[in-house]
Amino acid sequence: MPLSNKHIVAIDDTHSVLTFLRISLEALGATFHGAATASGGMALCESAPPDLVILDLGLPDKEGFDILPRLKRLSSDHNLPVVVLTVRNEQESRDTARKLGADAYVTKPFIMDDLIEIIDKKLKTRPH
Repeated sequence: MPLSNKHIVAIDDTHSVLTFLRISLEALGATFHGAATASGGMALCESAPPDLVILDLGLPDKEGFDILPRLKRLSSDHNLPVVVLTVRNEQESRDTARKLGADAYVTKPFIMDDLIEIIDKKLKTRPH
């Protein structure tokens, strides 16, 4: 399976998105954990650093932008892959995400196969 032995955390306040990601990524062999808040997502990532994070920008307790730099620093190489998954489609948000270290920017609604391709590529190109 393409994502076997990979730990992926998604931080998104939309329950249906978390469920869709869980079903899709676990079917490919990933270990998946989801959180509906920035603080919950940070706690998950700090307790067991993931191989990749999927991050929504509009969260109930904080903006995804607020925790993006902290997420990047969680890995030993300070380069944890973070894929932003958001409804925000304006260039300013894309630019801000890139400046803060986002590895990819995907807008909702999204095609799961495209997201999986991005995830797979980011995991394969990450130095170990």
